[in-house]
Amino acid sequence: MQTTSSFDEIEKALAQPLSFTDELLLEGLAPLLDRRSPDVVGLTVPFPGNLFGALRIAQAIKARRPETAVVLGGGYVNTELRRLKDPRLFRYVDYVTLDDGERPFLCLLDFLAGGRSYATLCRTFVLAGGEVLFRNGNTKPDLPMHELGTPTYKGLPLGRYLSILDSLNPMHRLWSEGHWNKLTVAHGCYWKQCTFCDVGLSYIARYETTPTDVLIRQIDALIRETGQRGFHFVDEAAPPAALKALALRLLETDQTISWWGNIRFEEAFSPDLARLMAASGCIALTAGLEAASDRLLRQMKKGITVDQTARVAAAFRHAGILVHAYLMYGLPGETIADTVDSLERVRQLFANNLLQSAFWHRFTVTAHSPVGLNPAAEGITILGPAFGGFAQNDLRHADPNATCPLWLGEGLRTAILNYIEQAGLTVPVQQWFPHAVQPPRVAKAWLTRALADAVAEPLTAERRCVWIGGRPVVAAESTLRTKIILPTRMEDFSVSVSSDQVEWLLNLLQNAAPSSHRTGGDYPRFAEARERFPRTGTRGFDRFAKTAAWHNIRQAGLLLV
Repeated sequence: MQTTSSFDEIEKALAQPLSFTDELLLEGLAPLLDRRSPDVVGLTVPFPGNLFGALRIAQAIKARRPETAVVLGGGYVNTELRRLKDPRLFRYVDYVTLDDGERPFLCLLDFLAGGRSYATLCRTFVLAGGEVLFRNGNTKPDLPMHELGTPTYKGLPLGRYLSILDSLNPMHRLWSEGHWNKLTVAHGCYWKQCTFCDVGLSYIARYETTPTDVLIRQIDALIRETGQRGFHFVDEAAPPAALKALALRLLETDQTISWWGNIRFEEAFSPDLARLMAASGCIALTAGLEAASDRLLRQMKKGITVDQTARVAAAFRHAGILVHAYLMYGLPGETIADTVDSLERVRQLFANNLLQSAFWHRFTVTAHSPVGLNPAAEGITILGPAFGGFAQNDLRHADPNATCPLWLGEGLRTAILNYIEQAGLTVPVQQWFPHAVQPPRVAKAWLTRALADAVAEPLTAERRCVWIGGRPVVAAESTLRTKIILPTRMEDFSVSVSSDQVEWLLNLLQNAAPSSHRTGGDYPRFAEARERFPRTGTRGFDRFAKTAAWHNIRQAGLLLV
C-alpha cells in the first residue's frame, strides 16, 4: 500500500471480496476474538504496507463485535496521519493515536472506563458530530524508558513462522531469516540534524536512553519467554556510550547473545569499542551513509565524512562485525557526476570488504523534514500531492540544480546487487549505467589513503582498560624475563616481559576483566595503569608501549574504551 493523500483507493480496496491472504489473516483473527472477547483492540501500523491488513482486521472486528473499540497507532500513523481529516477511516476504527502509544492508550482506557473526558485524551483523533477532532488535553508526561515494560511475544506460535532465505548474503539474511527479539537502546536520535529526516517528530526528537540494567532485565526476560538469544536493537541511531555500557554489562553478567542494530558512522566507534561490542555478541550493524560525497553530506548536515565512514567501517570489519549502508541518490543539488563518484567510493568499500551490503534508494522529500518544511532553503519546489484529508508524507519536488534522471537508479541497483555477491568489483562504475556517463573523479587509491590518514587512538587519561582475552598463563620464568601466554578464542599470544613487569601486567589484566562485581566505571583508568608501571613510571611505559609485547597485549584483548 503506497502512501496516498486520499482515502478513496483504500476504501475501494476494502469493499472488494476477500483475497486468499485476507482469508488467512481473518481465519487467525476469529478464534482470538471468540476466546478473548476484547473490549479494546489496538492495531499498530509500522509501515504503509501494513495499513491495508490492519484495516481488514478492523473491518472484521466491527462486523463480528461492533461494540469493541478499535485503536490505530504505530510508525505509519505517527508519520503520515498527523493531519487526518477524512471521517471515513472511522468506519473501521474508533480512535487514532500519535507518537509513543503508552500514555495515549492509558488515557483512552481511562476514558472508556468513565474516568476522564474527550478533552483530556492524549494525542488522539476522535470522530465527533461527523468531524475528525484532535484531542490532547492530557497533562501527564510520556512514560520514561526505565518505566516501560518488556515487549512480549506471548501467544504467538514462534515455531510456525516461515524463515525465508532470499539471499546468500549474511547481512541481508538478518532481515528475513530466523527470529530476533526486538528492543530499544535509546528512544529517538541524539544527532537529529539531518535535513532529510523527520527530526521534529517525537520518534526522532525525544531522545532518551534505556538504563543498561533495564536492558539487561529485558534481555533476560525475552530469553526466558522465547528461548531465543538473538536480539535486534531497533534504534534510530544507537549511541556509542550506551552500546559501550551494554557491551560491558553483557560481559559482566556472562550473558551470551547475538545482537545487531542501527548506528551512525561516528568516529566514537573506535577499533577498541568495535572489538568490545563484538566480544559482547554484536554480529552486524546498519548505518546511513546516505551520500558518498562530502559536499552532499555537509549540505544535509549529516555530521560525518566519507573518509570517517570508511575508518569506522574498517574498525567494525576488523572486529568481525558485518556492515550495511543505507544510501540515497537524487539529493538536492546532486549531479550525475556526484552519483558516479559516490558509486566509485562504495565500490572501493565493497572491494576491500568494508561493506557487506547496501541499499540505494531515490531521495524523497518528506513533509515533516527540514527540507519538506523549508524547501526554498534547498533550492527546490514542492509540486504536490495536494492533501486529500488522509495521509501526508512523501512529496513530489522539482530541483533545477540537480541532474539525476531515474535511469541512474537502475545502474546503482544493478551495481549494488553485484557487489553484495562480490561480483563486478573490477568493472569501471560508469559501465553499470544504461546511458553514457563520465568516469568518476575519485582516485583509485581513495580508500587506501583514507585509511592511512587515520589518527592513532590517543592514550587518554579518561579511557578505561578492559580485558576481553582469556586467563593469562605464566609459561616460563627466569631471573630476568618471564613468558606469559595470553589466550583468545582464535589464537594464543605470547609476550615476554621483565620480571618486575609481571605483577603489574597480571594485576592490570585481572582488574580489567569484566565480572559480576565490576560494573560501569569500576575499571582501571589507563592513566593510573600508566603511572603504576614499575620503576620508571610513565616515561618507562611510553617506551614499553612501543614494544612488541605491548602490541601483543593489545592484540590479545586489552582494550582502551
